[in-house]
Amino acid sequence: MKRIVFLVSIIIITATVFSCKKMLDPKPVNAVSDENPIFDLTSSQTALRGVYRALGNTGYYGESWVTLGFFPSGDIKNLTTGGASNLVTVNYRSDDVNFSTTWNAIYMTINRANNVIAKVPAVTDPLLTTALKNQYVGEAKFIRALCYFDLARGWGGVQLVLEPTGSLTNIPARSRSSLEDTYTQILKDLADAESLLNPTAALNKIRVTKETVWALRARVHLYKQEWALADEYATKLIAPGKYILVKPFNAWFANGITASDESIFELEFSPQNPSTIRAQMQHPTNNGTYRYAPTDAFVEILRTPAIAGGRRALIDSATQKGITQWFGNLYYRSTATDPAYILRIAEMYLIRAEARAHTGDLSGSLDDLNEIRKRADVPLSASATEEDLLLDIENERRLEFFLEPHRWFDLVRTGRAKVVLEGLSSATKVDSWENVFPIPNLQIQLDKNLIQNPGY
Repeated sequence: MKRIVFLVSIIIITATVFSCKKMLDPKPVNAVSDENPIFDLTSSQTALRGVYRALGNTGYYGESWVTLGFFPSGDIKNLTTGGASNLVTVNYRSDDVNFSTTWNAIYMTINRANNVIAKVPAVTDPLLTTALKNQYVGEAKFIRALCYFDLARGWGGVQLVLEPTGSLTNIPARSRSSLEDTYTQILKDLADAESLLNPTAALNKIRVTKETVWALRARVHLYKQEWALADEYATKLIAPGKYILVKPFNAWFANGITASDESIFELEFSPQNPSTIRAQMQHPTNNGTYRYAPTDAFVEILRTPAIAGGRRALIDSATQKGITQWFGNLYYRSTATDPAYILRIAEMYLIRAEARAHTGDLSGSLDDLNEIRKRADVPLSASATEEDLLLDIENERRLEFFLEPHRWFDLVRTGRAKVVLEGLSSATKVDSWENVFPIPNLQIQLDKNLIQNPGY
């Protein structure tokens, strides 16, 4: 469907304002036509805002992609009928709207990034300096890398579209790239972004910086099992002390805070551009639709101080007519302006802990793991073998990133999805081909260059 449905959605790119003053100044017009969208400083800023806005789309980090990452975790129960039930039990279907919505949203984001990458360098407006051009292109290249990384960990090797597409008549025909080639493109974009972004720029938690690039590189190298590089890039974020593990645990998200000292990169929303994920998890007493909730078993884990500690704050409850119902509480603001958390320093500690466990630095691994456990106010680990450390790290990531898009992908990349998820629920069966998502059925029907993942 990429050749029709995805492109129909992007023929006219509406690059609406993404939280005015915190992003780019001066404030741009609300939208520009995709026929000739980038021709001066203001339209360049508007186009870049459009890239960030697409990243926070309901189909991407605004909701759908996030739920794909934690629904098939064994820790969520679905409270409605339909496709979400299939996600919870890992009964993936190529006609599931969750996959097509996310696929289209990611490729829309890629196309907006492609427009900035291709067109900003050619702008001749004297107000758009070389430094600004480099910044804008660097930000767009990072976001394109993030998009392809998410496609890669979700679907495997995908079609690499690196030029902007403005109409149905100039769509380049291409087959799916291999997973290796997809990762090569991701790392190329990240290297380009790192070279283009200002190394002395002030920290900005809602805007891509050089530190944001390093954080994603640490994650990418972890997935590629390039342990030394994962360690190196995680250390770039940890060692300078610019980002810290805030205490108590909920200090990075509770009480309406945004851009905490823990956050490396998050997306902000506004009452005019709200996040839709909050309503799905909140209880009706908090004006939510309450479509899914933590399983009873996971609630008990989070309520056990010696295991979860401060991470108990990730859930809350409401009691009606003597019945207590539990719900996720990471997204809770009545205005639905909760940030989408993409990268934070806790992940860097756990990436480095995992990388060091694999390279034999067991004491270093244990130290990083225990930094996370100290922050959560739980007893320190005394694990002394690689196997025990890796299991501790896996369990720590399960708790630390509940309701963030990590758990499913963690279990897949470590080869543990089947044994863990089938062990949690007899209703769940994980077949080998389900380690990747199905290409949306309509995409396959409408694009002869797309080949479905085996098994679907």
